Amino acid sequence: MDDFDAREMAQLGLKKIEDAIVGLLTRHPDGLAADVIAGELGLEADSPDGAHDLIARAVLDMLVRAGRIRWDAGRGVYVDNPEKG
Repeated sequence: MDDFDAREMAQLGLKKIEDAIVGLLTRHPDGLAADVIAGELGLEADSPDGAHDLIARAVLDMLVRAGRIRWDAGRGVYVDNPEKG
């Protein structure tokens, strides 16, 4: 496998994770916290500071910046963005 193939595989995997997160939030209109999303999708990872949702948070941040989902700071949850078109 060359570097291009590895990159393509990684990007396809990331797209599937993004779509899984958006689909999960679509089914939970009240929103979900990052740790719940990580648990539901099996994205937990151990880290030295005890945060188990680092992978999920990184992808969630990308999705918020892209406008596919929104962060509701008042409730501490991520919600689907129905305006994403």
